[in-house]
Amino acid sequence: MKKKRYLVPLDGSPLGERALPWARLLAETFQREVELLQCYEPLASVYLLPDVAMPAPVYHEQGALHEQMDAYLQSKKALFSEGRTHTTSCEGDPAVALLDRAQSGEVEAIVMSTHGRGGLGRWLLGSVATKVLRGSTVPVLVVNSSTKVAAIPKIRRILVPVDGSKLAEGAVPEAIRIARAFDATIHLYQAIPLTPIGHPAVDAAVACNVENTKEYLQALRDRFPDARIETSVKVTGPKIGIEAEAEGHDLVVLSSHGRSGLKRWVLGSVAEGLLQSLETPMLVVYQREEARRPES
Repeated sequence: MKKKRYLVPLDGSPLGERALPWARLLAETFQREVELLQCYEPLASVYLLPDVAMPAPVYHEQGALHEQMDAYLQSKKALFSEGRTHTTSCEGDPAVALLDRAQSGEVEAIVMSTHGRGGLGRWLLGSVATKVLRGSTVPVLVVNSSTKVAAIPKIRRILVPVDGSKLAEGAVPEAIRIARAFDATIHLYQAIPLTPIGHPAVDAAVACNVENTKEYLQALRDRFPDARIETSVKVTGPKIGIEAEAEGHDLVVLSSHGRSGLKRWVLGSVAEGLLQSLETPMLVVYQREEARRPES
C-alpha cells in the first residue's frame, strides 16, 4: 500500500493547532491526504488509585465527549482540501494511538505540535511528542507551539545537520526532495565538538578535523549536483550549534540516527533537547538499523 497520508494529532487547544498550517502546506504541495486525529485519555488512567477514586466523568457523558471531539475535528477539516481530509477520534494513550496508526502503512509522516493543552485527562503533547519521536518509523515533523506560525509557511532555507556517518546522511535525500518542491536552499552543517583544553596538540587535531570535515561536506554536496547546497563547519557543541545555525532557516531536517548508531539522536541530548528549545520546525527522518554501514 502506497503511503499518501499525513497524520496530524490534535488535542483541542490553540497550541496543538500550530502544526495545521505546516500540514496543509505539505499536503497541498505533495498532493497528500491528511488525517486529523484526536485521542482522549480518560481521567481514571491518571489517578493513582483508579479502583478507589474513580471520578464521575469517567462513567458519564462519554457519548457527549466523543460528539464534541468529532465536531472539533470537523471544524478543522474545513482548513484542508475537500475530499482529501479524514478525521479519527479515539480513547486511550495518545502516543500509543499515534504510533499504532503510523504503522498502518497508510501514513507517510506525522505532523505535530511540541506542546498542547496539558492537564489531567488531556494530551501532554510535550511528552507525547518525545514518545512519538522515540518510537516512530515514519518521519515526524514537530512544530514549536511557542512560536507563531504563518498561515502559509515559507520554506526557503533548510538546515541539515550531519555528523559524518552514513545514518545521519539519510536525512539529506528527504531534505533535497522538499527543497526541490519549494525551490529552497540546503545548508549542510556539521559541528566539531568543542575542546576547552587549549593544548597545542589538541588544537592542531581540532584544526585537522575541521579541514577533513570541510572536504567531507563538499564530497557530500557533490553527490547532488542539481541541488542548491551550502556547507559550513563550526567548532561547538552539537545542540548549541544547531540552535544557532537554525536561525534564518525555515526548516531543520535531521536523521533519527547518527554516529552513535543504535543510540538514536532522539534518545540522547541532541534532538530531544532541540524538541524543547528549537523554534524552527524540525523534521526527524527515521533510519532503519540495516541502513547502517561501516564507516571509514
